Amino acid sequence: MKLGIDFGTTRIVAAFVDRGNYPVVVFEAPDGNSFEWFPPLVAVRGGERRYGWEAWAAQEEPGWTVVRSLKRGLDYAGPGTLVQIGDQKVPMQHLLRELALALRKALLESSTLPARRGETLDVMLGVPANANSNQRFLTTEAFRQSGFNVLGLLNEPSAASIEFGHHKRTSHQFSERMRILVYDFGGGTFDASLVELDAREHVVISSEGIPTLGGDDFDEVLAGLALEAAQISVVDQDSLSQAEMFRLHEECRQKKESLHPNTRRIVIDLGNVRSGWPQVTVATGDFYDRCRPLVEETLHATEDLLGAYGFASGGSGAAQREEQRLEALYMTG
Repeated sequence: MKLGIDFGTTRIVAAFVDRGNYPVVVFEAPDGNSFEWFPPLVAVRGGERRYGWEAWAAQEEPGWTVVRSLKRGLDYAGPGTLVQIGDQKVPMQHLLRELALALRKALLESSTLPARRGETLDVMLGVPANANSNQRFLTTEAFRQSGFNVLGLLNEPSAASIEFGHHKRTSHQFSERMRILVYDFGGGTFDASLVELDAREHVVISSEGIPTLGGDDFDEVLAGLALEAAQISVVDQDSLSQAEMFRLHEECRQKKESLHPNTRRIVIDLGNVRSGWPQVTVATGDFYDRCRPLVEETLHATEDLLGAYGFASGGSGAAQREEQRLEALYMTG
């Protein structure tokens, strides 16, 4: 069974090959709900660790420390890096391997993946374009040690350009070689890639990225606005436990992801964070204004990428202007 796995910061998404189609795997959570993603969470209590949906459920139980966005720690991690979670110090490699094991178990036992018992799971893993060698090594080893047959790594913007090209080919919209910009704003990282592709192949010309900027930062912004609106004191904010911080960021993430163009107000129920705290309303415009500097950082990185290849500087002749033309902006994340 061949799969592609996007090992994301806030969500893990898997798709499998099925007679020329690539359906996304649907996971069944313990509460019976179905999701097209698997949570990359780890929960710790004493010497016990839980992952994925079991870690998600642990937030409702006393004494558990739940960590989201484990992948963000890969930016500075090496083979011997220890991660402090609650009262435990655990090697990053162990956490990644156990998370991959939990994912494999979920794929085989509680998902729509039509794999037979004992069947080999061949995977291509998606990684950020600017992932360093340690990140790539730790990710690959974690999946290999958990029983996956890793076929290779694919930069996430490259994967997006392949999907774009596949859509163009199947809809017979390819007429000549085109150059596109992939703008990939994920949960923990940002990447922009300049890609050339035609009906047969694609080539990544160059990439630019910010490894420490992603959707998690927008959750943090919304959390800050909600605490301000509720007039929660600095002392009380500092007293938030790790479990309460997890619930705060998850509350904000869910409300952020439910935004649409006509949303004018965001309602945050801080009672889900700590009993007795109020429900507050944040103006969507205030949230967008506070997030604007983060978006501008991605635009600066994108301009640097385009400027290095003459796209931002203009041209002196018709042929040069044609060479600098982008056929598409493909946004993903």
